[in-house]
Amino acid sequence: MPTLSVEYIKHETGEFDEESVFQAILSKRDISRIEAVNQCCNLRWLDLSRNQIIRIENLDGLSQLVSLDLSHNKIQKVQALDTLLNLERLQLKANPISRLQDLEGLRPLKKLRHLHFQNIDRTDFCPICLSPEYRGKVRELCPDLVALDSRRKHLPDLDGEVESVEKGGDLSLPSPAPWFTPDELDFDDVGRPEAVAEALKPQLDDFEAALRECRAAFAEAEGVLKAQEVAASNGGAAS
Repeated sequence: MPTLSVEYIKHETGEFDEESVFQAILSKRDISRIEAVNQCCNLRWLDLSRNQIIRIENLDGLSQLVSLDLSHNKIQKVQALDTLLNLERLQLKANPISRLQDLEGLRPLKKLRHLHFQNIDRTDFCPICLSPEYRGKVRELCPDLVALDSRRKHLPDLDGEVESVEKGGDLSLPSPAPWFTPDELDFDDVGRPEAVAEALKPQLDDFEAALRECRAAFAEAEGVLKAQEVAASNGGAAS
């Protein structure tokens, strides 16, 4: 079971200096305690999933951290995250978190936008996900959350709609709106030459105006060329 030291982190990330460690993927290492990572002050992405960690700790100093994955560990309580001022994504799937009060550690995460305690299909869930108050509590603690368990905040509850239909409830659908108005479907004038000419008149006017400009430009160019030829012939005669 390795000890999470600065030297270990540098070795695993291939960096020579802890300040140059921006990403640390340390999953499946049998790590039992979070240590030393707070010395990597520029760390942006930290993955400690699938280890043996029992407590969230020693993350102070990681003010640049944007993403933290602690899924598949033995963590029972969300805590010690108050210094992660820029954290936007947190994954805690498949941890034995079971009580609503153990979620209070989420409150300081003002920039948190994506939070995962389970997958979108409800696999790899924490026991807290089974509580009827789970989603409401998380929304209270993190009001600016964009997505919880990969479910967008402002999208309709499709699971609820499906459950309602399966129970024999009425499916409320909006009244269909016509794609085209009656005037748009009136093709009586399409075949008349007058209607075609009228419809094409703006394009024809633009084309004729452009043609006149081209002819004027050609005439001007021809005049310049003739003037140059006359000047050249006069110069030769003088010599």
